[in-house]
Amino acid sequence: MMVGPTKIPRRVLDAMNKQAISHRSEEYRQVQERVTSNMKKIFGTNNQVLVLTSSGTGAMESVIQNCFSPNDEVVVPVVGNFSRLYAEIAEIYGLNVKRINFENGETADIEKVMANVNKNTKGVLLVHNESSTGVFNDVKGFGKALKNTNAILIVDSVSGAGGLEMRMDKWNVDVVLTSSQKALMSPPGLAFVSLSEKAWERVKYSAYPKYYFDFKRASEFNKKNETLTTPSTHVLFAVDEALKMILEEGLDNVYQRHIDNTRLLIEGVKRLGYRLLAKDERFASPSLTAIRAPGYANYMVKELKERNVIVNPGIGELKNDVFRVGVMGYVSKDDILIFLSALEEIEMPNFVESS
Repeated sequence: MMVGPTKIPRRVLDAMNKQAISHRSEEYRQVQERVTSNMKKIFGTNNQVLVLTSSGTGAMESVIQNCFSPNDEVVVPVVGNFSRLYAEIAEIYGLNVKRINFENGETADIEKVMANVNKNTKGVLLVHNESSTGVFNDVKGFGKALKNTNAILIVDSVSGAGGLEMRMDKWNVDVVLTSSQKALMSPPGLAFVSLSEKAWERVKYSAYPKYYFDFKRASEFNKKNETLTTPSTHVLFAVDEALKMILEEGLDNVYQRHIDNTRLLIEGVKRLGYRLLAKDERFASPSLTAIRAPGYANYMVKELKERNVIVNPGIGELKNDVFRVGVMGYVSKDDILIFLSALEEIEMPNFVESS
């Protein structure tokens, strides 16, 4: 029940059990065409989906390289470690970054963010699902607020896509990115990016040098179902099979399963006396839950591991105070019940009563 990389289904593992093929072959092109077509359904878009051989962080950086130029102004709502990371990457590239900081466990307040958006703002970099704190942001609300502005809305959905609803076109999102190892139930190694027409206009004028992550080149290769450079073919085989599983279950059913499993988990941990990091449960993530354990996070992770339940401690400033339980991807109701049973066996630390 890690928050990523996540558990890989047997069908997905079996799909990788084959010899390598040429990434310029017809066999490969058929796989990429299926994957990108199905990723359009995950993203909720008619725009093309680019395939990048990288982590999600690589995709985040690639969007900055392609959609901006030095000194462009961007706004970043910081709600945890990964939104903070996006701000740091933007600063490394010489963008003029406005950080709008929120407390750990808070979701980004749209009005507060929009108060910092003006005619010079070129983009808003938003994390869909902040896996360090277990909260999600209102992507639809941000899309509505930014629709008639000069800014493009860029959404990092690494721990969201495939587990949380995403309607890129309907919600006026300009860029969506994700990677293979979270709710897509596959090994690390691939990232996927989709851009709106508004974002593609920015790509035309970006002044940053690039080759490996050049979206214009990647788009031309994508039109013939290939990638610019050698891709991670076996991870693509995995994603191909994982997407088949997701669509066989039905996207709405997958979203509801994540919601139901999270509700069961939250009710269980609260019943045992634990509290969430999320300050407003309406924005508690449906793909992972961050549970408060001030000073005892590593103890909880160790005790759960001894009971064959693998979860993650917090990261950054929360590493000692929060443990995180993933329900994204191939996680069932039975997994939740096993986790809760293991948690109940652990002697309740002093923090529970005082937190």
